[in-house]
Amino acid sequence: MSESELKAAAAPPRPSKRPRHGHEAAPSLPDDVIVQHILTRVPAAATVRFRAVCRGWRAALISDDFIQAYQAVRAAAQPQPPEIFFFAPGAAQGSTSFYSSRLKLRTTQQDDDDASSPARELVTVGDLRANDLVLSGTKPCRGLTLLYQPRESAYHVCNLSTGEHVSLPLPPCALARIVQICGPYALSSTGLGFHPAADEHIVVRLFEDWSKQQRCEVYGLRSGGWRPFAGGRAPPHAAKGLDGRPPVFVDGCFYWHIYTRTNFSGMEEQLYRTPEPILSLSVDTERFGWVRPPEERARNVFHLAELDGQLCAVVDTRLGVGRYELWVRPAGGPTAPSWSLRCRISLESLPRPMGEALSRGFRMLPLGSWGGKILLATSCHEVYAYDPEMNSVDRVFSVLEFIDAPKEPELLLNIAMHEETVTGVRRRLLAGDVGKLKMKLGRSTVAPQGGGPSDWRTHDQTVAGQQQVQEMLSFAVAVLLDIVNNHN
Repeated sequence: MSESELKAAAAPPRPSKRPRHGHEAAPSLPDDVIVQHILTRVPAAATVRFRAVCRGWRAALISDDFIQAYQAVRAAAQPQPPEIFFFAPGAAQGSTSFYSSRLKLRTTQQDDDDASSPARELVTVGDLRANDLVLSGTKPCRGLTLLYQPRESAYHVCNLSTGEHVSLPLPPCALARIVQICGPYALSSTGLGFHPAADEHIVVRLFEDWSKQQRCEVYGLRSGGWRPFAGGRAPPHAAKGLDGRPPVFVDGCFYWHIYTRTNFSGMEEQLYRTPEPILSLSVDTERFGWVRPPEERARNVFHLAELDGQLCAVVDTRLGVGRYELWVRPAGGPTAPSWSLRCRISLESLPRPMGEALSRGFRMLPLGSWGGKILLATSCHEVYAYDPEMNSVDRVFSVLEFIDAPKEPELLLNIAMHEETVTGVRRRLLAGDVGKLKMKLGRSTVAPQGGGPSDWRTHDQTVAGQQQVQEMLSFAVAVLLDIVNNHN
């Protein structure tokens, strides 16, 4: 035999391309079909793992087209009640776990199923303390959430669905001046927004530095680096009425409630008076402006929130006439039309248990609406569904169902709406500009501790102790100042 014939005989037989047992070979799907029609239907956290399959998949799964297709699939699905996310200390010391739970909203009067859905663990952060954490708002900004640690002046932008995050560098960002030794109160406020023209998320920080200068700085997640806003210096005394509360981002503008009467009185209140109590900042023009509150309630205590894409002023008159009022302002920036009354909630007209429960806590903010009902969150870690047509309210969520009673948050709320998204934390990689948190995707669930509203713990004042008493006293002082000023 020749040498070539010997090699051919020694070579292993080639596998047959003909199907065996009469079965045809399974056809392979094109990558674009897999990405657009299969991967858009998997959990958001799984898409991060699929990026490691190959370079093609990675490029496709971080593209804007995939992010939009992912959201479109969820928007076209059968509507489901919204999800709430909350956080609590983790099992390990110094860690924080984030959970989400879908609300159980009654659609008919005969629906008496009050059992809550189990809470699923989103992520657990190993080096983040839950008692030193402030949320940027009541819902994510295009899929991202800003976490702020006041005592450390640390900022983290996260996608809680995928665990992606970036920790913003501190230098050359100056420290804000702290005026109270109890709690994370500082002459500073930080919020997360989106700049459509630049196609990037931005973090805006309004504060007074240690030299008592009013400053406003912005950080672009794509461009990177802190810089002063192009609009120049912040308005005089703008930060005097801030106590750490984040601004509200609506329709391309940030809004702050500059309520100096809660921090100053007498000559100081006159000295630090602002043109209007609401300060606006446009991300497009980078210019500040002032917004008048609702004419009828200009001198009342109120908080700002976002409600169905509109700026909302929550007028709190519990101590006076026993009610809440929700005033909304249509989109359009500082030149938008005047305010209109969305609803008036009379606590005395509600059944006594619900009226008393809704009136507890230092703050109440709307989260959004669903099925004609307005979702109201209180600083006692509860969510209520208010029906304006029926003037009825149901308690639809309580953190106390899942974890032991936490203390009332010192700044706004510890709960917010959750959106399952694959939005990436897009940024230009700079030195030190990386995610510094020890974040791990969650795999567990937490079952409700109680079986219904009758089992929920409602002794929040006992749990909050002296902190809530002091907050209510501060609230009463602010109301008394309003009465004195109106009388004079």
